[in-house]
Amino acid sequence: MTRYVGHYAPRMLTTLVGLLIVLTLVPAAAAFVPWQALTLIMVATVGLTLSIFAHNRHLCERCVSGMPLDASAVAARYGLRFRAAHLFERKLLALGYLATVVGSAILSANPAGRYAWALSQASLVYLLLVYVTHQRLQPWCPYCGNGGEENTTPSTPSPLSTQI
Repeated sequence: MTRYVGHYAPRMLTTLVGLLIVLTLVPAAAAFVPWQALTLIMVATVGLTLSIFAHNRHLCERCVSGMPLDASAVAARYGLRFRAAHLFERKLLALGYLATVVGSAILSANPAGRYAWALSQASLVYLLLVYVTHQRLQPWCPYCGNGGEENTTPSTPSPLSTQI
């Protein structure tokens, strides 16, 4: 069940983040949303995230059937997304991004800071799109190194000396 939900979870998460962006930009609408609904959104977000991880651990027939026939040509068009997917391998950059997201959340009380917070939330949607694209086209990612496996050249053994 979680793998089935995990297949559609990125779209559902995008919808939830879009709802949060609307609530951020329209403070009058946020006044009508009870805290229980926001708690439910947070629980749904965690559940959807876990279902994405469960989905990606197994082969999904829907994903395979949706794979383009010319996947290498399609992957060639997503160079920026692949670069963004590998950008957070550097821990300092990931921590800087996380600090920016948290900092913009703190600024959300300010009317001008609300736009920074909404932009930060929109970047989360883009990163989700990057993750899904990279997950589906990973064998053709130029930054993964042979589809996630390092291509090592086998070493040739040195010949044994035959001196007696």
